[in-house]
Amino acid sequence: MLYLLFTYYCQQLEYLKETTIKNLIRKDCQKITHPIYLWSENTKGHWQLINIWLHDQEMQTKFVAQNLGNHLPDHLVFNTLFKLPLKSIKRFGCLCKSWALLLENSNFMNHFRINFISNKHSYYDDTTLLLCLTLFYNRINYKSSLYSLFGKKFQNIEILNWPNPHIEGHGPGCFFVGSSSINGIICFYLRDTGIVHLWNPSTNEFKVTPPSPIEDVPYYIDKLISYNGFGYDCARDDYKVIRTIYYFEVTDLDEDNHGEWDFVALSEIYSLRSNSWRKVEIDADLSCQGLNNKLYLDGMCHWLTDYGKCLVSFDLSNKVCYTIPTPLDIPEEMYNDFSIYLVNKYLFLLNGSIALMSKYGDTTIFYISILVELGKKETWTKLFTIGPIPPLSFPIGARNMGNILFQTVDGELAWFDLSTNLIDKLDVNVDRGKCQIIVYKKNILPNS
Repeated sequence: MLYLLFTYYCQQLEYLKETTIKNLIRKDCQKITHPIYLWSENTKGHWQLINIWLHDQEMQTKFVAQNLGNHLPDHLVFNTLFKLPLKSIKRFGCLCKSWALLLENSNFMNHFRINFISNKHSYYDDTTLLLCLTLFYNRINYKSSLYSLFGKKFQNIEILNWPNPHIEGHGPGCFFVGSSSINGIICFYLRDTGIVHLWNPSTNEFKVTPPSPIEDVPYYIDKLISYNGFGYDCARDDYKVIRTIYYFEVTDLDEDNHGEWDFVALSEIYSLRSNSWRKVEIDADLSCQGLNNKLYLDGMCHWLTDYGKCLVSFDLSNKVCYTIPTPLDIPEEMYNDFSIYLVNKYLFLLNGSIALMSKYGDTTIFYISILVELGKKETWTKLFTIGPIPPLSFPIGARNMGNILFQTVDGELAWFDLSTNLIDKLDVNVDRGKCQIIVYKKNILPNS
């Protein structure tokens, strides 16, 4: 009896040997896609990957294609993938070549575009639109008005009151920072003074930010303030504003000896929690191009810079910047004397995705690309080419379901529907003025 037990014990010890375990895994577990590790005294890290096919990307792709792609009917793959986000489609394209080629299939892309603009994005749940219109009568006379847009096609307009009587109707022009409210808060600044205001229309809370030390300049220095973004730092439960101050020497003074001054531009961030500005070193160009080319999404501020050639994305929590080139979607061969300086680019949110619209000079053909993954320039994907549409001049912003607000060539505002290519004009003329829209969501909770 003891002999039999000893013999059985010796046979089981065989399965504890490293070579036996490896052989069993490689024989019977090669189709397991999850990595399998073995503790080994012979390796420096003690853990060794033993389903070795995972080392070989070509073998892995071939395995997935054979065991998944070849068992799915083409029509099922087609009807499933076009309903997914573009990021998911690109990832599935890494598994099977035929799936990757779907992005070059015009029929597939038409289905994807329809699905992309017809799905209601949660970003727009319970939101309304606010319109800020500043009309310039001359260099010193201008008026900012605030409106609410509502109705099935946002065709109805109702004028709203500014939160401060000193702003109401006249005086310094008011411009929004960003394209949306954040937890019910709207950020805007005054044209002449650059003073920033935070306002919650639902609770009528109103905050005027204090001056910054770097704004205090001698009489012979002029300054220009460029606002890059307004956002929420979720790690610190704090609201922040990013801006850059540029310095210039006043040239119309009679005296020549003004003293020394460092004309290097300085960047700073305002914190609502500390109610103060502080200088910050950001390894990116903070000069924002255009009034509307800035937005906030998922903890990051985004803006166009360098004449629209680059997109800067700034993480408010860890203060990390991502700068990537924007695509040149315009076919150069269409123009005899193509000049990059005649390319106009506009940044906005389209159904919850970062979108870039491009056009050339005074033409009315518009190209729209969306960014699939932050910080990766190769993920820009051109989705739409619209036009030529002679009435449209340039975009102001967008709302849900593929509707984009344009300024027309005759100075009016009009909604353009990407799904139908129809234009609905609003009874608003913005000639000699600046126009912005804000996606606004009510929040009645007090903000610290």
